Amino acid sequence: MRLPSRLHLKESRDFARVKEKGRSQAGRFFVLALLRDESIADFQFGLVTSKRLGNAVARNRVRRQIREIIRAHRAEIAPGWQIVTIARWRAAEADFAEMEQDWLRLAKRQGLLLKPMPPSP
Repeated sequence: MRLPSRLHLKESRDFARVKEKGRSQAGRFFVLALLRDESIADFQFGLVTSKRLGNAVARNRVRRQIREIIRAHRAEIAPGWQIVTIARWRAAEADFAEMEQDWLRLAKRQGLLLKPMPPSP
């Protein structure tokens, strides 16, 4: 299942605003930049994969994997955030589980994920 188009950051000025005014944190495979925006009901995300990752095949593979991580954890992501995920050169060499673990660790550290609900008795 695809993520809706309304969740994607499309304009370069939006990417620049998140990087400039937001906060970021670097992990092993990603740099995660976040900016709080109360005007959006859900969240929005954008991906940056530079040529440092490798050829187009490698860059597209990394983009697909990041989108899958976001899709799989969509319910856990707090609304009202603009997220830019910048892939580092190591991401092309990582497997999916390592990438997912790194992205989730950064998201938790930044306070992007909703708190888990306590189990009902």
